[in-house]
Amino acid sequence: MIRSRMASAIASAVTLAVTSAQYPLAQGWLSAKVVALLLYIVLGTIALKRGKTRAVRATAFAAALACFGYIVAVSKQALPF
Repeated sequence: MIRSRMASAIASAVTLAVTSAQYPLAQGWLSAKVVALLLYIVLGTIALKRGKTRAVRATAFAAALACFGYIVAVSKQALPF
């Protein structure tokens, strides 16, 4: 189930980039958003499933929230930093 959600999120990002003719390597903000999405997915899997200790899961959760905030900020401003 998690893999299908990851695949869906990545497919959506790629489809959006192709249909809007804003290819990730040509647009810095889109590249940053796609990389942040992949990082968010990895951190989410660590926070929910793969973290060995509670501290690792909590840290990954906090980092995933920060990554989500970054994705939202990049989406609103269309600037990578």
